[in-house]
Amino acid sequence: MNVLNVHTSEWWIVKKLFWLQFFQGAGISFFFTAEFARFLERFPVYELPWVMVFSSVLLWLTGLIYSYYEHKLNFARFNEGIIIFMAASMLLVRVGSNFFTDDWFYYFSLAWFYVLYLLNNLEFWGIASRLFDIRQSKRLFGVISSGDIPAKFIGYTLALIFVPYTGTLNLLLLGVISMLVSIPFFRSISKSEHRHFAHAHPKQRVHHSSNTIQTLMQSFVSSVMIRRIALISMLASACIILVNYGLYANVKDAYNNDVELAKFIAMFMAGLRIIALITKTIFTSRLTEAIGVRSSLFITPAILILLTLMNLFANWMSSDEKQIFYLFGATSIAIDVLRTSINSPVLLTIMQPLPTHERLRAHNIIKGIMDPFATLFCGILLLVFFKMQQEVNLITICYTLIMLAVLWIIGTKWVNKEYLNMLISTISSRFFSQEEFSLNDPEMLQKIKDKITNGSDQEVLSILNMVASKQNPISEELLGYFLSHPSEAVKLETVKLIGLKQIVPLQHQLETLLQETTNQTVKLEVVNAICSLAEDQQTISPYLHNQDGAVRKAALTGMLTNKNKTIHSEAEKELERLLTSNERMDIDSGLQILYTTRNVYNHPAHASLIRGKEVPELAAVSIRAIGTAATDESLQALLSHLPKHEKPVIAALLRAGPKAVGHIENYIDKHRPGFSLSEQLVTVLGKIGNSESKLLLSKYLGQESLLLPVIIKALYRSKFKATNESRQIMEDLARAYTRYGAELLHMQLALNQKHIPAELLSNAIKIELHEIRELLLCLFGCMYDRDKINKVRNSFLSNQKESIANALELIEVTVKKDIARYFNILFEDTGIQERCNALRQLYTEKEYKNIDQIMGRILTERPIRYQDWTKACSLYISRKYGIRVDHLLFRKYIDSESQLLQETARYALA
Repeated sequence: MNVLNVHTSEWWIVKKLFWLQFFQGAGISFFFTAEFARFLERFPVYELPWVMVFSSVLLWLTGLIYSYYEHKLNFARFNEGIIIFMAASMLLVRVGSNFFTDDWFYYFSLAWFYVLYLLNNLEFWGIASRLFDIRQSKRLFGVISSGDIPAKFIGYTLALIFVPYTGTLNLLLLGVISMLVSIPFFRSISKSEHRHFAHAHPKQRVHHSSNTIQTLMQSFVSSVMIRRIALISMLASACIILVNYGLYANVKDAYNNDVELAKFIAMFMAGLRIIALITKTIFTSRLTEAIGVRSSLFITPAILILLTLMNLFANWMSSDEKQIFYLFGATSIAIDVLRTSINSPVLLTIMQPLPTHERLRAHNIIKGIMDPFATLFCGILLLVFFKMQQEVNLITICYTLIMLAVLWIIGTKWVNKEYLNMLISTISSRFFSQEEFSLNDPEMLQKIKDKITNGSDQEVLSILNMVASKQNPISEELLGYFLSHPSEAVKLETVKLIGLKQIVPLQHQLETLLQETTNQTVKLEVVNAICSLAEDQQTISPYLHNQDGAVRKAALTGMLTNKNKTIHSEAEKELERLLTSNERMDIDSGLQILYTTRNVYNHPAHASLIRGKEVPELAAVSIRAIGTAATDESLQALLSHLPKHEKPVIAALLRAGPKAVGHIENYIDKHRPGFSLSEQLVTVLGKIGNSESKLLLSKYLGQESLLLPVIIKALYRSKFKATNESRQIMEDLARAYTRYGAELLHMQLALNQKHIPAELLSNAIKIELHEIRELLLCLFGCMYDRDKINKVRNSFLSNQKESIANALELIEVTVKKDIARYFNILFEDTGIQERCNALRQLYTEKEYKNIDQIMGRILTERPIRYQDWTKACSLYISRKYGIRVDHLLFRKYIDSESQLLQETARYALA
């Protein structure tokens, strides 16, 4: 299994798929050997293009019929019916050969080989695509599809042995038997994987039309990825057809009858298959994992160009036709091997991120439409060459192959570009759009007015935000409509926006609303807005000296945001009187005003109230009035309450925003707070997220600290983008955390036992691995494309197998290669033993054998600072189940900041 790169949990299904393809491949091999030899023995080689043209029509019809019934019938029954149909058709060809001796039947029989090959591909890959996600596909598609290689090798070898005695026609009976033998393997797969085969398509599949042609064409037109894959698939098929034609055209001249032709074909194809088998089973999966599926697609066309150029160079250097023929034969072998072992599996792997129904449609389009089109194209092209040259020599084919291979490479570049987009889109099902409104459009303006009048509160509020985003005469006019809306909530939000945006022309309408409204909340907000917009004392005076205290506070609040210096100064003096008053009611009123204006204004007297020396109980109220407008004195006073009043102080620092960064740095450097408080302060820095906080966090990142996990998360939260210097530090940290993850995985492997202590500790370590995954993703988000990494994080949170597989593929194409490889091994959904084996180079320490070793490692906090729950589990297990661990390790937790650890440590020592 290690040689084949197959995991233990996958071995059973891989074996079944291998044998399914083995027997079907053998049956098709017998059919091809018999019919191809019979055709070449009866007709000249230039008749082959007509077979291609005829077969393309059959292939199109077959593909369309297949697509129609695939969507109508139960998937398991449908595919079993396909297998029986292939066997029956081969038997009918054998029987028909005794009755139909005209030329047309030879053309039909050879063309039917292409139909059998198409049906086999559609059936087999339709099954495989349902069973595996993209990560498994990269490893397994080469292995499971290699079943047809030994099958064809054995088939062609048996044909070589038996054909002199049985004749070519009786090989068809062996084909029928082989096809029927594959049915038990299909039934076994279908029974064990019932969840995949229970329906014709997944439940989200909705058929809008019964017209199969229209459905396939819609998929082809609407999906850029399917179009591009279909293009390079067609080019690949065309190249293979031309290469094989060039070889067989020359073989025809060397042999005299169908038996000799069958022997050569069998010998040639058997040799070809054994080379392909070695390549496919051993190298394909490792190659695609090592260089990625995108790079793997370039291998076949690049080597085709290289070998074709060698053929042309050999022709230029020597006119020996035999030498050129052998070199072209080697080219045919190499390209066929690469097509079978690399290009086809990788092309199918590329489609795996697509939803299942789109994936199956893509298979049908490629095999049922584009492959027949390639066959038709090659047939017509060869007929044109015959018309022009009276022959098709190898040199003409070489030039044609180079042109097609160049187009193939260009198409591959297009596919690779779209592949990344597809990965991003398929791991997230949320899509957002924004409509743009032109307020200068009279019709649009009228619709907005109608919606303001007739729409729900939520709809009207959404339009309000859109209208208020830009100020112009039209938007100001519309805001007047909102002030007349019957909903008090709409009026309130409109008044707030008018005050915030300082829309002075609407002051008169605000005064009108003040006279009309009976809602006290709206009334006070209108007073606030009027006093914020007022340009003279006369307008403000009735509100500032009103008998209602709430109105006076609203007026004073508005005056503090007024742009008129005289009005603003008067408000400051009145606020100072309130804050320094000996009356508690006045101080409370002043603090309420500061609370309302905390993001636009702060008074110098606020700092002394925060310290609470005169009236200590006012400190808590004063802290709530801290906002983005806080002064340095207020923030210094705020930090004097640490560590006693962590919660309100931390919340206030977060509200203060960028102004708090320098004060947080000074506090950490001067007081060296404990882990819990330091963790909260670092988290605040991440949430603030300005350039100063990012710089401070990146400075902390380079220091050895137990706070590293918190710092990494804070940097990610701040949307930090790594510099060249910090990138190197982050890459080193990423490698370190993958090593830590590898050690934890080995701990889990040692704990893979069926008793409670091991299960409890294993679950705790699983949480630690999730934490390491989160830290690595945070590092990746800082170093690479943040949006892509966000989608990866969401995929892991969704806990859906296919979504996670696509996310890991996105990691592979986004993150630095060595880091991405180990990350994907760590967090792939495979067995622990397989992952540990794959991480041997990363974790070279001695393996864990006993649970007490693991508990000792956890309690000494190596290699990471474990979460309190994991350490508490170790302490609890040691006492509850009598597992001996050095008690000196317990004592340090008695004085822990965590109450959980304190109590568990006392329990363990009791």
